[in-house]
Amino acid sequence: MTARPLAPGDIIHGTANGAFGRDHYDCVRIEAVGPDWIVARNPREHRTKPSFASGRKELALCQQARDEYDHDGEPCPFGDDDPPLTTWQRPA
Repeated sequence: MTARPLAPGDIIHGTANGAFGRDHYDCVRIEAVGPDWIVARNPREHRTKPSFASGRKELALCQQARDEYDHDGEPCPFGDDDPPLTTWQRPA
């Protein structure tokens, strides 16, 4: 069975298994998805830069971080009612 593809609105939890680099610690929400890349950011932290991951290995780590969330009992800071920062629609 393969993992569900990453999509805008998905939450990547915690360190993202290193997919965004070693200085990344916070949960982020995916804002944009390309054929082999994603851009994600924390909608509650306006001072931080977007996180970027590309390549098969990094995206697989992001899928794992999305699907296997466990922060030692601490809840994820995002709720289902937090809207994304942007809305994108496929051109007609």
